[in-house]
Amino acid sequence: MEIQSLVGRLSALALLVGAGCAAPENSEEEEVTSASLQSPSLASGSTAPLVSAASGKCVGVKGSSTADSALLELQTCSGSTFQQWTVTQESSGYFSFKNVGSGKCVDVTGFSTSAGTQLQQYNCSGNDNQKWTLTDQSGGSVSIVSKLSGLAMDVKDSQTADGTAIIQHYWNGTPNQLWKQSAGSGSSSAPVGFGASVTGGQGGTVVTVSTPAQLKAALCGSEVNGVCQDTTRRIVQLSTVIDFRGTEGTKTSLGCTYSHNNCSVNGKYERILNFSSYCSGRSTYNITYDAAGQTPLLVGSNKTLIGIGANAGIKGKGLIVKGGTSNVIIRNLSITDINEGIIWAGDAITLDNASRVWIDHDYFARIGRQMIVTGWGTAQNVTISNNFFDGTTDYGHYCNGKHYWVMLLVGENQTITLAGNKIYNTSGRSPELGKQSSAASGGTVHIVNNYYDGNYYMGIGASDDVVSLIEGNYFSTASYFFPIFQSSTNKVFAPLDSNLSTANGSCKSALGRNCAANYATNSTGDFQLNSSVISAINASSTLRGALGSVVPSGYSSVPSHKVGPQADPNK
Repeated sequence: MEIQSLVGRLSALALLVGAGCAAPENSEEEEVTSASLQSPSLASGSTAPLVSAASGKCVGVKGSSTADSALLELQTCSGSTFQQWTVTQESSGYFSFKNVGSGKCVDVTGFSTSAGTQLQQYNCSGNDNQKWTLTDQSGGSVSIVSKLSGLAMDVKDSQTADGTAIIQHYWNGTPNQLWKQSAGSGSSSAPVGFGASVTGGQGGTVVTVSTPAQLKAALCGSEVNGVCQDTTRRIVQLSTVIDFRGTEGTKTSLGCTYSHNNCSVNGKYERILNFSSYCSGRSTYNITYDAAGQTPLLVGSNKTLIGIGANAGIKGKGLIVKGGTSNVIIRNLSITDINEGIIWAGDAITLDNASRVWIDHDYFARIGRQMIVTGWGTAQNVTISNNFFDGTTDYGHYCNGKHYWVMLLVGENQTITLAGNKIYNTSGRSPELGKQSSAASGGTVHIVNNYYDGNYYMGIGASDDVVSLIEGNYFSTASYFFPIFQSSTNKVFAPLDSNLSTANGSCKSALGRNCAANYATNSTGDFQLNSSVISAINASSTLRGALGSVVPSGYSSVPSHKVGPQADPNK
């Protein structure tokens, strides 16, 4: 046996022991068990980018080639299928990585056992040079060690530039040998952050629906006192637009004009139903609206609702996940036209005492009130990613064609990742953060790699009650726009290029990685580094793991991220 190979195998053996796995008595000949190799951070069957913990960049195939022997290199994460890898664990316990774009596997070139050999892709064969040991490391990362050589997957010379070779090298535990399966908004086929464990209806019956009645029954087959009792695993798919408008008649209620200073455009003005004290001091009158908008569809536990193709959706009615419901996916849909311009006449998605929810690659437009709302119950382990929040409207609160009621995140002890979304043409609540007065805490929200374009007045409404890590977002320059609307006491940690070096000292200690700077030219004084945010993260291993597991893209790539429904939702 070559000395290099022996050293590499001893390094891999030490790696397993250091991670708490017992070494086999005959490590040269005995297969390692599946249990000792299973890594919760890179789950078998998942498809996502393979991201360097050192740079936040992705492993990609050079030139997006489909050929055997194409080399692997470091690339800025773009969502390309040539940066997506399907992880599979075989019965012996070892893992393989298959590229989505080429269909070929990560391969040690020429069966080499030498340190420094650049890795390639090759036709999947199941040979030892395509088998890898995965072991959890700090900050939600893993090491990836070749069964053949015992050497670890490594970024050459710890470089961060695009095109840097992905090689195998002796294990040293440095960040250039640590890998994660998330990249802010770089993955469309697996949730990141707080919602990373969501599986929805995976493994359940696939039900295709095309009518309002079919959709309602598939999402919740039974309910008691307005709470869904249906926990059967089910994948509900639709390829058309299901329109609820007019299916439940109309309602007439007292309300009032609510647009700023009673303004209007072409005779259209924002109105609000007479709920609580919103119409206090205002003239009330009858408002007629579509009844379907006020009765959202109940969604039961263990459900996936997914659009097939880019043109599937729901009109006139939203969705509600409440009453302890858990493990729900809502993907690749448009949810639109719910009593536009009439506040309290319908929300698009409501989470109220819900957990493990992934809302991804959806399009929201022309909603009467909120596009997404949480509270008063909790919304825990939620990821809202790659969605297009389109505020374009004829009924804007300020009569400027920009919707105000976008996202109100006020759930008790909520934990939410808001990643890779486009927030367009809005004038507030993007999102608004807070809690009810009786709640112990407003929880934690991670706002990462979102693109704010064409916005007015208030972007993120910060709070004293919600821990807010805001990083890697791109806030386009706009007139009278405040990207973070806050006071000096709000729990906000939001670095810019100008203070990133200071921020990274705290980020490394709390997250095990650097933070990503935000880009903004408007109201940059509101981008504070409140130390209470880092203290809260450091006090919770759950927060450290969830926040640290998301590796943001640089803000320059954020405007080009794919958002909204896709022809192929897995791309």
